[in-house]
Amino acid sequence: MKSLVTLSAVLLLASTAAFAQFQTDHFKCYLPTATSLIPPQAVQLQDQFGPSQAKVGTIWRFCNPTLKDHNGVITPITNPDAHLAIHKAAGQPLVTREVQIENQFGNQTIVTGRAKFLAVPTQKDPHGPPFNLDHFNCYAVTNGNPVVATVGLSDQWFQSTHKLARPILFCNPVQKNHNGKVFPILHPNDHLTCYKMTPQSFDKTVQLHNQFGDPLFQSRQADMLCVPTLKLQWKVIP
Repeated sequence: MKSLVTLSAVLLLASTAAFAQFQTDHFKCYLPTATSLIPPQAVQLQDQFGPSQAKVGTIWRFCNPTLKDHNGVITPITNPDAHLAIHKAAGQPLVTREVQIENQFGNQTIVTGRAKFLAVPTQKDPHGPPFNLDHFNCYAVTNGNPVVATVGLSDQWFQSTHKLARPILFCNPVQKNHNGKVFPILHPNDHLTCYKMTPQSFDKTVQLHNQFGDPLFQSRQADMLCVPTLKLQWKVIP
């Protein structure tokens, strides 16, 4: 029995060490009631699935870094100025892929479709500009088992508890070329898996700033959690 307990402790420590290597926080994401319109802007993208082009438009979700409490394991915020605005990104090709991932909820196999969104490092007043944070090219998850978990989330706006559901986005770190300026990938091992969660109402209006403009964002509720994730392997499904 003692050896089994020791082995379990070693495995837990190894897993914790692996996830502690992430340079990217968890993100609590908000659905807008209203947000400033952003005219479509062309970008060139290069992620680990290949090159693509997209037209980036209005914000679909805005995400604060968040502390996460899952089964008593606390994952703190490490970069309080690192926020993400998830913009609609139209025009990318449809390729179906099977992707094996691992995060704090375990090992999962998902199927992804078209990349539909670009997650952009964004400044939120009165915070400073974001730093040490990648852009992410986010693919719709067309097949993935729900996560049976309850999490406590505490971000810069409010504390809440949510039940997680199925993954809806898988996001690769991506190099972005916009108006001749290249934003390289900083942390190639840091991916995000975004899960639907039971919504919690919250009203907030905030001024944002990023490379696509200075939109005013009004929230309705928090309804999605993005989790740092390892991408173990992937293949194209014909």
